[in-house]
Amino acid sequence: MAHRSRPSLERALRQIERHAFEVGPVLPSWRLTPVEQRLLDGTATVVTDIQPVATTLHQAAPTVGEYRLSTR
Repeated sequence: MAHRSRPSLERALRQIERHAFEVGPVLPSWRLTPVEQRLLDGTATVVTDIQPVATTLHQAAPTVGEYRLSTR
């Protein structure tokens, strides 16, 4: 590979376009260890449990451009 003193935007964009549609495996090709499986299950549980909290926070947050003065 040739040394390039400065990065080229066009070269970088072509490289991204070449690899943009590559799809890897959804799951690893090997069996998960019990620890890895528990970690994966725990992560899925956290994601599903946090959804109602995120929705509540989103509703309580001011809209973009709105300023709320603290009443403390």
